[in-house]
Amino acid sequence: MTFRQRLWKWFKRLLVLALVGLVAALGVGLGSYLYFSRDLPSVEELRTFRPPQVTKVTCRGGPVCAEFYTERRTWVDVKTLPKHVRDSFLAAEDADFYEHHGLDWLGIIRSGIKNLIPGGMKSGASTISQQTCRRLLLSTERTLSRKIREWILTPRMESALTKDEILSLYVNTIYYGHSRYGVEEASLFYFGKHAKDLSVGEAAVIAGTVQSPHRINPLTNIVRAKKRQRYVLGQLWKKGFVPQNVAEAAIEAPIVLGPRPPQTVGQGYAEEVRKQLIAQFGEKAVMEGGLVVDIAMDPKLQAAAEASVRKGLEAVDKRQGYRGPIGAIDPARFAKLKPLLEQRLAEAGKRRPDEVLVADLTPLKELTAPTEPDADPFTEPEDVDPDEPIPTEDERLARAVTVKSLTDSIETVGLVASIDAEKNLAVIDLVGREAELAFDSVKWARRRSDTGVGEAPKAITDVVAPGELVRVRIGRALPASTRLEATLAQLPKVQGALLVIEPTNREVVSMVGGYDFTTSSFNRAIQAKRQPGSSFKPFLYAAAMETGRYTPITRVNDAPVQVRDPYTGKAWEPKNFEKAGFDGAITLRQALTRSKNTVSARLIEDVTVDGLITMARKAGIKAELPQSLTLCLGTGEVTMLEIANAYATIHSQGQSAEPIIIRKVSRRKEGGAEQVLMAREAAFEQTISPAIAYLTTSLMRSVVEEGTAVAVLELKRPAAGKTGTAQEYRDAWFSGFTQNYVASAWVGFDDHSPIGPLETGGRAALPIWLDFMKVAHQGVPESDFPVPPGVVQVKIDPVSGKLAGSSVPGRLEWFLEGTQPTEEAPRPGTVDPNDFMLLDNQKGTR
Repeated sequence: MTFRQRLWKWFKRLLVLALVGLVAALGVGLGSYLYFSRDLPSVEELRTFRPPQVTKVTCRGGPVCAEFYTERRTWVDVKTLPKHVRDSFLAAEDADFYEHHGLDWLGIIRSGIKNLIPGGMKSGASTISQQTCRRLLLSTERTLSRKIREWILTPRMESALTKDEILSLYVNTIYYGHSRYGVEEASLFYFGKHAKDLSVGEAAVIAGTVQSPHRINPLTNIVRAKKRQRYVLGQLWKKGFVPQNVAEAAIEAPIVLGPRPPQTVGQGYAEEVRKQLIAQFGEKAVMEGGLVVDIAMDPKLQAAAEASVRKGLEAVDKRQGYRGPIGAIDPARFAKLKPLLEQRLAEAGKRRPDEVLVADLTPLKELTAPTEPDADPFTEPEDVDPDEPIPTEDERLARAVTVKSLTDSIETVGLVASIDAEKNLAVIDLVGREAELAFDSVKWARRRSDTGVGEAPKAITDVVAPGELVRVRIGRALPASTRLEATLAQLPKVQGALLVIEPTNREVVSMVGGYDFTTSSFNRAIQAKRQPGSSFKPFLYAAAMETGRYTPITRVNDAPVQVRDPYTGKAWEPKNFEKAGFDGAITLRQALTRSKNTVSARLIEDVTVDGLITMARKAGIKAELPQSLTLCLGTGEVTMLEIANAYATIHSQGQSAEPIIIRKVSRRKEGGAEQVLMAREAAFEQTISPAIAYLTTSLMRSVVEEGTAVAVLELKRPAAGKTGTAQEYRDAWFSGFTQNYVASAWVGFDDHSPIGPLETGGRAALPIWLDFMKVAHQGVPESDFPVPPGVVQVKIDPVSGKLAGSSVPGRLEWFLEGTQPTEEAPRPGTVDPNDFMLLDNQKGTR
């Protein structure tokens, strides 16, 4: 056989083998295609796809005060965006987007070769179409099977949708960091402007963020963001999207972020709104349905309420002593970390060129780095910068430190760097700046331990020591110094709440459920049931006067009393407040003003527990109340919302109504028409006589004018209210109202521990109420409570309770019409024989 014949023979064999291989490859390819095509989602759904929409909550005045969402996004059509914005995404991710059919085969082959080279730079070759397909139709798992399904689906998507539709899906569904999805939300957050208004440089920043949103975004790391922006701008020029001079100008310009978003208020209020909406409409409709919700919260009043609660709880907490630093760190260890912390601050983006940033060193107390927040749930390993080395433990710890903008009254955790014994101050290292902690600002900081509170400090060294991590509140810059003024702070363990109702429409204009919603989401204004103490007494007095047997001047004996409770079978001996003593026979007005428990005990024996419960129900109390005589002292557990609304019934001359938190819920139908799903207005019902309600208000006015709540006189306007203190100082209340607002304030521990000696409603809770009311009534004209029909005011002799004649000095008193005295008091010095026994009893009980 000749060489030619042998060559032909091998050629035929190779040809057959190639054909067999080709057929086998086609078979494997077809089989794989059919296998991996099973159960693939339909790309037709993407034609009408709209991602979950944000439910927007507006409060009084129209501003958006909360948003509910699974993904924070505002949809924009890519056709409405300027060309340079669209082109920035192409330059950053897929310059040939409008040229290919979904897959870049050369890029896939090139990427595969690079990934096979040991030690080589790993890279990906996903086009915008592939990324969109993966995010919307597939999963983000990094497997060959998912990649094959992606290769199958992407061309189908390209056939079903136009390029602009695919790009719209991409820019609106991609993640940009800081819980922002979609180019519109990213533009608003980082630059404070709509996506259509972005400059070339800003668009390059936004598009560049997509590669690794939690690392490259300009707020977290301005250095990385600038580096990525340069790359995108370079691609914009090289690919012919923008002229070279435009790209170079943007490269030279600094990244200027938009103003810092205003601090949100009413997080606890918003959470209660969310819960109520979900209970009525379901979670999907609320979190994804794009509802429009109008609520009763007034943002200005809410901010005042939150400030009042924080101030009041901090005052109580200071009286309980200083619990010490949050931790400590070895100075040598901190010296090693400080350069990394300084780098962290240097890389953080600034909202203003002159903005000063400081570090919150809280993570250093445990010297462990938590999982880096704000990670993109869609990020794959191919998105990670291959040039960046794996961070060290110290670098991860530095990244975990929160960066804060230096503003007045900001709280942060700093390191006690040194003590200046001569000046009696401590120097606090905030990394970005230093602050001085003067001894005069820490004199309150008596050391607290399990055995109690120690002596007052005599020097700064009695309070802090070098190496300690302490919470401080930063104030103004000190004169002729680069240092800042600092005061010692600590997060109160005691909790509190404040709820405010506008009585004319029953709208809850502000609601604070605790010191800080971010550390405790439990809403004590709505969820907590606590004993109201003496703040429950107005309902007892209203029930007593409703019987017709009592008037404001009816005398009841304030003397020791012991009875057997017929409801519990136990002996009961109520006591007045510590050291209050007994005053003998006193009027109802005097008894409520001085909060006499013995008088309440005698009243409930006559009114009965059922009579008191009936009155409480009329006012709006719905909680289960105990069948016990002790109910007269407020031993039944109620919510703050119930107490405030019940007081609103008294304020409104006996008209009860359900409190309103959500005013209206609607949604936009196709075409823009509004569909109202729910609307609420107060439905008033006359449940208590206007005259009885007014007399009760009159008694409560005496509490603030000459009783346990005289501090309210600082308002310089008519007000009524009642303090309340539960047994062993476990709950402190003040509830009251002016003609404009009804408010209830509470202070206590979640575990029902005693607040502390003498922490009464008047001392712990009333300052919160008063601070709020002062702000709420700024610029509001003074107005008195209107007088309803059925009551009369007459001048009486306070000694005898009879009409004051021309020869007897007297005072004005209110009565139900027909119950006012008709007999005139005797002239001074005249003794009525009918009063002999009463006067003798008064002498014996003092």
